[in-house]
Amino acid sequence: MGNQQAIIAIFLAAILFTAMGIFVKVLTPALPAMEVVFARNLFGLIWILGALLLKPPKQTGGKPFVLALRGFAGGSAMLAYFYNISVMPLGTAYAFSYTSPIFIALFSVLFIRDKVTLKTWVAILLGFSGILLISNPKGTDLTFLGLCIGVYSGIGAALAYLSIAKLAKLYDSRVIILSLMLIGSLLPLLTQIVPYTSYPIALFEPFVMPNLKEFLLILALGLVSTYAQIYLTKAYSIGNPPIIGALSYSAIFLATLAGIALGDKTPNALVLSGMLLIICGGILAVLHKRH
Repeated sequence: MGNQQAIIAIFLAAILFTAMGIFVKVLTPALPAMEVVFARNLFGLIWILGALLLKPPKQTGGKPFVLALRGFAGGSAMLAYFYNISVMPLGTAYAFSYTSPIFIALFSVLFIRDKVTLKTWVAILLGFSGILLISNPKGTDLTFLGLCIGVYSGIGAALAYLSIAKLAKLYDSRVIILSLMLIGSLLPLLTQIVPYTSYPIALFEPFVMPNLKEFLLILALGLVSTYAQIYLTKAYSIGNPPIIGALSYSAIFLATLAGIALGDKTPNALVLSGMLLIICGGILAVLHKRH
């Protein structure tokens, strides 16, 4: 029964994350991507602070720098992720983001000295082959810097997830999420300090006051993002994590279909092959610690 509920929860999370991408895609032609990130994180920050006030956390603590690292890695990865959505087809942006399990496997090998199995190396090889194919240097408008930002959305998320393993034993889960929302709100504000002509790409732009329709879409974005996180957490807490991690890749297919409905070009054979390789590599990476 628990696994059935977990499977339903992860598919609901995938649908809500796809809805989040749709809202970002609709908002970013008129509003800067960093402003949308700020609004999304501010919504989550207020929600988490309210939850902590209603029920104060009971925790050991003692690792503020690791907590800050989690917030910075996750917050900067979200900046990259929202920027990707604003400039790439929705499915491609999601594929870059879902490389995080592959980078987790790679970082575990390099820094944690995790046991290197054949499955781990195959997962890493498949994942990086997929990245090469979806970047498709000969047939895409994606610049090298844009490609780096795309890849960083997966790297930053991987660093954030690795830090959670250490933090989960010391901090209330809401405090860990709070670090993401707080730093994820501060980073877009800091971009306002540097003149916009100093940036190599149009990643940071001046603030634009949203109109009523855009404000309502921002509220909807915050709502679906929050519930997506709730269902994702529920799925992992009551289900088998490797299986849930594998099923979460359904979001790439949903995002690709949603992107086409919004006007994205239908992915060519190379991009589709790259997505499939990332999915296969990610699922292998998720499963590599099961045995």
